[in-house]
Amino acid sequence: MTLKLNKHENATALHRQLLTYFRERILDGRLPEGTRLPTELELATEHQISRDTIRHALGQLVEEGLLERVPGRGTFVRRSTVPSPPVEIIPTQDKRIGIVLNRPTGAQLNMDILIAVEQAVKMGGYHASFTYAEENQVQFARDIKRLRADHVQGLIVFPICDTSYEETIWQLQAEHFPLVLIDRYYPALETDYVGSDNVGGGFRATEHLLILGHHRIGFCHSPIETIQTTSVRDRWEGYCKALQEYGIPYDESLVVPNKQVPKNEIIDLYEALLRRPDRPTAIFAANDLAALDVLTAAQNCGLRVPDDLALVGFDDLDFAPRVHPPLTTVNQPLADIGLYAGKLLINRIEGQAGPPKHIELPTRLIVRSSCGARLRVKKATATLDPS
Repeated sequence: MTLKLNKHENATALHRQLLTYFRERILDGRLPEGTRLPTELELATEHQISRDTIRHALGQLVEEGLLERVPGRGTFVRRSTVPSPPVEIIPTQDKRIGIVLNRPTGAQLNMDILIAVEQAVKMGGYHASFTYAEENQVQFARDIKRLRADHVQGLIVFPICDTSYEETIWQLQAEHFPLVLIDRYYPALETDYVGSDNVGGGFRATEHLLILGHHRIGFCHSPIETIQTTSVRDRWEGYCKALQEYGIPYDESLVVPNKQVPKNEIIDLYEALLRRPDRPTAIFAANDLAALDVLTAAQNCGLRVPDDLALVGFDDLDFAPRVHPPLTTVNQPLADIGLYAGKLLINRIEGQAGPPKHIELPTRLIVRSSCGARLRVKKATATLDPS
């Protein structure tokens, strides 16, 4: 087994390379179901990679359901409910699924999920058609209706920010049309959903700042979202739980914005928060794009990150290690979300019964420079990035 890896990368990057290497070969059939992998020691020795890095990568693939460990025998490619033959299946025109992505969330988040969904459904013999929805209910409904007019057999949908009610989604549910939501969900609607453990990720991010000695911790999110957007709300819930567990009173004035605002006003709101006499000494931003805006606001206020203000984001987008200072953030398993959503949708299309599944995949805190932690990291709850 030849792994073409850049061994000059750090452990985190090698871990991702290993995940990509094995995930692609399992999904496209180059590693057929039932294949026994070399042992961790064999892989580490042959390719001069840390055994811990190998173990963590294989462990994550076990959690994803792509591998299974059999005591006394080894690690094998798991047999899946979705057909995964060693040769590529050529999709037929009448086997098609639709994907509705959300343009304002950012290109990388959408693309990572889309690539993984396409890999999963392709091996089930399906084509994938996709569209980008704007933050507009009329356009959102129109995109879904257009895909249905193309005779898709199921839909994977990234909901718009207003997750209180959406007539089109309710109609799909009433018709028992195969549907999987990703990233966000509708609290009043029971349907299949795949996303991150946002509560746990929000808790870990806030706890990390509390451990570093911060008591006044702000919570900032993007202007297009509200605190009722489920992904934001769940991260805020994790933030609140961490404050409560550490005996810190909740201060509503540290949550910005407290309502949906125009995009061009958000930095002004962040600046107003940071210019207060009782300003927060740390900020947990609900996503990395909001963290960038907080970083801009801090610079406008003459505050240095992390010396004057600690900052933690959420998503771990590609720019996170390259901004100055490199951004401490919560890593979302975007490819895993797409993989699980694709498999789940195919299973539903092909008749799998049962109650709706609400799947939340684990997140990881990636500690870089923006939080000011240096090496003061709880190994049990964080991964240290040397950047």
